[in-house]
Amino acid sequence: MTKGYMGNPFLKRIREQVGFDAHNIQEYIKCMNDPVYFTKTYMKIVHVDRGLIPFELYDYQEEMLTAMKNENFCAFCIARQGGKSTAVVAFILWYILFTPKSKPRTVGLLANKGDTAREILGKLQLAYTHLPRWMTQGIIEWNKGSILLENGSRVIAAATSDANVRGYTFNMIYLDEVAHVENYEEFSTSVMPTISSGKTTKQVMTSTPYGLNHFYKTIEYGKKPKDSPEYNGCYVVEVPWNRVPGRDEEWKKKVLEKMDHNYDKFEQEYNIQFMGSSGTLIAGWKLKELVIHEPIASNKDGMRQYDRPLDAHKYVIVCDTSEGKGLDYSAFQVIDITAMPYHEVCTFRSNLITPLDFTSIIHSTAILYNHAYVLPEVTTLGEQVGNGLLFDFEYDNLLMTVNQGRFGKKLVAGFGTPKVDKGVRTTKLVKAVGCSMLKLLIEGNQLIVHDHATIEELSRFSKKGSSYEAEPGATDDLTMCLVLFAWMTNQVLFKELSNIHTLIKLRELDEETIMKNMTPMGWVTTGELGEEEEIPRDKDVWTTVDSPWVNQF
Repeated sequence: MTKGYMGNPFLKRIREQVGFDAHNIQEYIKCMNDPVYFTKTYMKIVHVDRGLIPFELYDYQEEMLTAMKNENFCAFCIARQGGKSTAVVAFILWYILFTPKSKPRTVGLLANKGDTAREILGKLQLAYTHLPRWMTQGIIEWNKGSILLENGSRVIAAATSDANVRGYTFNMIYLDEVAHVENYEEFSTSVMPTISSGKTTKQVMTSTPYGLNHFYKTIEYGKKPKDSPEYNGCYVVEVPWNRVPGRDEEWKKKVLEKMDHNYDKFEQEYNIQFMGSSGTLIAGWKLKELVIHEPIASNKDGMRQYDRPLDAHKYVIVCDTSEGKGLDYSAFQVIDITAMPYHEVCTFRSNLITPLDFTSIIHSTAILYNHAYVLPEVTTLGEQVGNGLLFDFEYDNLLMTVNQGRFGKKLVAGFGTPKVDKGVRTTKLVKAVGCSMLKLLIEGNQLIVHDHATIEELSRFSKKGSSYEAEPGATDDLTMCLVLFAWMTNQVLFKELSNIHTLIKLRELDEETIMKNMTPMGWVTTGELGEEEEIPRDKDVWTTVDSPWVNQF
């Protein structure tokens, strides 16, 4: 056998001469024009039971290959173990082989973890070594992280977080299990422009669902009518479990047994249903009903506007402050409180902005929205925002709170009471009431949210112990702004500002649901900051209108 690259007889050296006969030439032309024919005829894969076998394409895999050839942007939402990455590997192999030296192609094969990306590259390398020698290119570079062919085409496998990826200009980017990619916004901002700027460049995504995140948005916008302003130009292929050959009801029964009959997990992993994680504050059925809208205006700093300020409308801004060092986000929500249902009209989220600059943006946004009422979350940094608004900008519509002992925090509008906080501290009682009210508002269609980042956070804002918080790897800064807003709607001052008694309005919709949802969230404070005690289970503190939870008006 001919000695090949680095002694590997299956790999050609550069400038190695290989003879072509008439049949080879005809086959080369057929393969060059049709990735489906190339894959069916020449590609081999390793089957778990049958070993090395020809790649026998399913119908949806043929559709994937054709779409990747003809479209610039493809997203494939496919049931677990449905052969999605193998089909993309086949296309990448075709894509780098059949191109002249004058037009070399660079492919970024990216995943949430570098090991996963390199594993997929290994599949490509295995398939490459079993192609006919006359079809392949000479090898310049061949290792676990990349390959470089004699025609100038290369494939680079890396994690999406790898800074080295940002140094390349790609003709194609493949994102495996893209729904699980963390810090996707940061990645897409730095890498995706090199793809979207080209007329022939390609972007391919594969994944199973994982919450209502960026992948959910991509799929939903890809299914919009092509004349819709929200259509993103994405070709979408969806493959639930029963579209995969060999999977029937008996197969489903066995899989569910292995999953301990976790139907929600099966729906997500195999029936490709986008839903919130189990135990989310907002019910899964409601999360799926929330409709993402594109902002009417946005900027690179993190502002997204969904409605412009309207004359005579009243607005509230609730904000949460971080250090601005690339960790937690500083965020705020602008809510129209003119009438129920309340509407999310503008959001801001950034993990780079300083508290000083954040205060300035809050102030300018509050002025824009008819001198909106502003409620900061009081931490060490949040206190800087409150002080800045009050003393530096002399802003009049800053909302404050005072302690009311066992009745928790009371919303006030000035310095009339000693020990006033310029904002609200998120005690257990404040968070408990806020979570309960937020659930009622959103599930009762009385707080309308359209912001993608907000919906994504809500889909991973889950129960932990007796409270709720972001799941590992997720954030909840925008969500906590809504929690504090929801708490605020149950305050006496809010009724005076808005002329709306939120809880009574909600009771008119469904009193039974309110009692059911709010009763388990039992906390009472003794009056000392941060101290709470559990409400006795044998006392129903929700049934009387003079309860501290209800704030009789």
